[in-house]
Amino acid sequence: MKRRDALVKELESGGCLPARELASRLGVSKSTVIRDVARLREAGVPIRLDQGGYALAGPDTVKRAIDRALRGRHVLRLEYVGTKGVATVRDVEPSICLGGRGGHWYLVAWCRLREDVRVFRLDRISWAEVTGERFPEPGRDRLAELAEAAGG
Repeated sequence: MKRRDALVKELESGGCLPARELASRLGVSKSTVIRDVARLREAGVPIRLDQGGYALAGPDTVKRAIDRALRGRHVLRLEYVGTKGVATVRDVEPSICLGGRGGHWYLVAWCRLREDVRVFRLDRISWAEVTGERFPEPGRDRLAELAEAAGG
């Protein structure tokens, strides 16, 4: 188990790392890293695989991704777990992140999957990553929808 703990520590400190790099750092084979990641995921550790390798998908990484997407007007790809426990991957155009309603944080965004403005509770976003795609400034109609969804 110590090796798996070390793997998690590497991901906490190194961001997104390929299996080859993790194997080198831990002194094991790439296939061992892949097996360990699978076992850690089965145990509930939120490890995701993206283009750059493995990364931890936790609240801090989700908040950082949302912040980067908001600042740069980039499309955000996220996995959202709805109230019924069903997870969907969505591309959204974030507009504002706000707190409130029972101490929870929310993201107001245009959801491309639903083709509508949606409000996403941050603690239901399992992972999020900023895509390279930028989206244009929203038009007047969309701004009105976003303001209404944000409660203003």
